[in-house]
Amino acid sequence: MKIAYVSTYLPKQCGIATYVDYLIRGIRRVDPLSDIKVIAEKGASPIKQEKFEVNPCWDRNEDYVKPIISYTKDADVVHIQHEYSIYKFDDRLPLVLQGLNAKIKKVITIHCLRPAQFSERKAVDENFAKRIAELADEVIVHLKSQKAILTRLKIPSEKIHIIPHGTKISDEGKRISRLRLRLPIDGKIILMFGFVKKHKCIHIALDALAEILKKFKDVYLFVAGGLTSTASQEDREYAKFLSKRISELELQNNVIYPNSFFPNEDILYLFGASDVVLFPYYEEDRSASGSFHLAIGAKKPVIASRIPKFEELRNICDELLVLPYNSSGIAKITIRLFEDTEFWQYVINRTEEYRKLTSWQAVAAQHLQIYKKR
Repeated sequence: MKIAYVSTYLPKQCGIATYVDYLIRGIRRVDPLSDIKVIAEKGASPIKQEKFEVNPCWDRNEDYVKPIISYTKDADVVHIQHEYSIYKFDDRLPLVLQGLNAKIKKVITIHCLRPAQFSERKAVDENFAKRIAELADEVIVHLKSQKAILTRLKIPSEKIHIIPHGTKISDEGKRISRLRLRLPIDGKIILMFGFVKKHKCIHIALDALAEILKKFKDVYLFVAGGLTSTASQEDREYAKFLSKRISELELQNNVIYPNSFFPNEDILYLFGASDVVLFPYYEEDRSASGSFHLAIGAKKPVIASRIPKFEELRNICDELLVLPYNSSGIAKITIRLFEDTEFWQYVINRTEEYRKLTSWQAVAAQHLQIYKKR
């Protein structure tokens, strides 16, 4: 089978690029005979190997219709990875889907769905998702809430497939990870990972830490990330606010906040070094979290906001979900995890089950079923 992925690709710093790399690795393990091509946005590294190639040939800011279609001629399946910021809202992506050979199976993964009531563009986001879903033969989403929106938009239910975001299984040792990253060897570390943005509510984590420290003194909040190079003024002001808030709460000795970017080779060690991973986000987009899957892939307990982005956490333990802005709830769950060994082990066991269920090989096998569907 010849599969062509239309996507960003490595070494571009993009969550979709990383996602596709992991998916391709899973596909090649499950079906080594698959012939895979990435029709990549410029910025990816060109590759030419047996049964695998990467062709950087298009740019989101240019007319990419002909370049993409020209590389699909010999494909059995063309699988487009959609994210709003990559493809915008004009006619180019629909024209790609319309221009593909009728014999090619057209698959699209819609990574993010934004309901009209929460979009600054009103119904534009919804309508565009509907348009490309109608033009595809099969549609993949990661969450039940995403399928519900597409179903409301009258996309036939039978062509919408819920496949979870894949999970990279990792078992980096805690001590080795902490030594590598120069973190405290002893004590508990609560990790928040990724770029610093206001909607991630790091200030709520600081409030939770202040409450946790009333019970345990050797607990650290590790904010492993910094501002993006294109950070908004709002996010820059938020980063300054965080520094001020740390001082106000007298948390200087218990917050590790380097405000810097961590390279890919350190990421698994970040999770390996942690005891608990925290996602107190507040956002209305319907999209899965790659960072969440990195956390469970490292078999770490996750505490997250009860929002669509983390609805998968119910499959591990619904009690780990808290209402947005509930710093006290985060503190209480963390304290119970640290004190109650039975509860801790229950969460670990359930996390182990879910990381296997959503491993990249398991997810790849589900993709192959859709590619072969008649």
